[in-house]
Amino acid sequence: MTNGIADGIASGSIDLGPVTSAGIVLLALYLLNLVFSSLENYIVPCASERSGHAMRKDLASKMFRIPLRVLDRMNTGDVMSRFTNDTDTIRTQLAECICHAVTAITMMAGSMLMMLIANPALTLVSVVPVLLGFALMIAIIKGSQKYFSEQARSLGRMNGLVEELYYGMDVVTTYNDQGRAMERFSEINESLYRSAFRTRFVSSLMPRMMDFLSNLGYVIVCVFGSAMIIEGRLDFGTLVAFIVYVRQFTDPILRLSDTLATMQSVAASAERVFGFLGAEEMDDESGKTAKVDRVEGRVSFEHVRFSYSEGVPVIQDLSLDVLPGQKIAIVGPTGAGKSTIVNILLRFYEIDSGRIAIDGVDVSEMSREELRRLFCVVPQETWTFGATVRENVSMGDPEVTDERIREVCEAIGADAFIETMDEGYDTVLDESVQLSIGQRQLLMIARAMARDAPLLILDEATSSVDTNLEKRVEAAMRRLMSDKASFIIAHRLSTIKDADCILVVRDGSIVEKGTFGGLLEAGGFFKTLYDSQFEGCDRCR
Repeated sequence: MTNGIADGIASGSIDLGPVTSAGIVLLALYLLNLVFSSLENYIVPCASERSGHAMRKDLASKMFRIPLRVLDRMNTGDVMSRFTNDTDTIRTQLAECICHAVTAITMMAGSMLMMLIANPALTLVSVVPVLLGFALMIAIIKGSQKYFSEQARSLGRMNGLVEELYYGMDVVTTYNDQGRAMERFSEINESLYRSAFRTRFVSSLMPRMMDFLSNLGYVIVCVFGSAMIIEGRLDFGTLVAFIVYVRQFTDPILRLSDTLATMQSVAASAERVFGFLGAEEMDDESGKTAKVDRVEGRVSFEHVRFSYSEGVPVIQDLSLDVLPGQKIAIVGPTGAGKSTIVNILLRFYEIDSGRIAIDGVDVSEMSREELRRLFCVVPQETWTFGATVRENVSMGDPEVTDERIREVCEAIGADAFIETMDEGYDTVLDESVQLSIGQRQLLMIARAMARDAPLLILDEATSSVDTNLEKRVEAAMRRLMSDKASFIIAHRLSTIKDADCILVVRDGSIVEKGTFGGLLEAGGFFKTLYDSQFEGCDRCR
């Protein structure tokens, strides 16, 4: 037989034209497949990484536009989980899911067309079970979406707890609270386990269900097709071709069911990411152009009222005039509203009513950036960033020179520990660098001194500095405050004896105002605070 074919080819009785044409077409299709597969391997990772990059950028930008009163209500670990876990889920799965879905739908449409051309009646019989199964799969997806959302929330809670325990490990172990910490961890871990199990079960159930229904459709085709052959309504070759088309129709549905299961996880993560992106924002202040041309340092509060929660006032009818160069101390019991006065002055929170002005300019008519350029602040909570010592001190002010940085650090004694670091002022303050609270507070003071803005806010600036350095730091601070209007939130009353004016805050209102000696002589609430602080310590008075 082989010799016959060879003889036929040799004699030219077999037409090789169609075979050659088919071979060329197949080669062209394979080349196109190579080209498009290569494009897919480039486009999908590119789209995934670009989407992740864009989401992280949008989230970071959004965080700076959310009011503090909204951020205060958010869990830190949950926010971190949106930046990391949720964006990573979308980044790694969304583009591939879309690609697989498009491929599956295209294959299904092509197979359906070929089946309709071959035999419409047999097509209807074969696809009905598959379509019913697909409808059932959509119903399962709608009912199980809550488990994917719960899994994402539990993961966020887990991140928050781990962060809390990591930074508070010394406190937890000191008070032997490991048992309660493990109980909280076990509760969240159990919730994560339940939701993760349910999502895995649903994700594996749908493909298996669709596999069964597709096989059922395959069997139906074989049975009905055989009957049609017996009746003479269908030839054997068409049935064989139809069986191939059915397999090409059901295989994409199986892949599509896997894709839809994955998309549930993407949808849960996207809900959390876009929920954060849709959070309330601060008002756009691009149109605000008011500024203080020449800062003298006159600050006025006019009948200011403020509350964190509606109906629960924290500041009530606050009126105050601060003259240029004055040193204003704010004292009072915990929760009286001392830090709140500073927060509303810097517009971290917006007041409910009244007016705050600097040199006659209403701060609400100034942009937040312009307002905060007028202040240098030493907060009570010490915070350094993963940058060099130099960058931490010059933070937010590119005009601060290296000479200025060294000058202020030497003035407050911070250079003593900076110079002992491996890289000195170029040491990166990451987690491997162990700084005490007092050392970090010195860097906060150096940051304020380097900026040298016309207005100053101190929140117990020397509370964590040892007594050997305290006098040196206070001398440097006096030089810093010599030509500035300054606000000092004080807990140690002995540090404010030279204040020009002391405001005694109680329940959100200024109940007393005067000098240190005058308030003591008046015998009011300030005298009560003073006596309670120095009771039994006559040498401290």
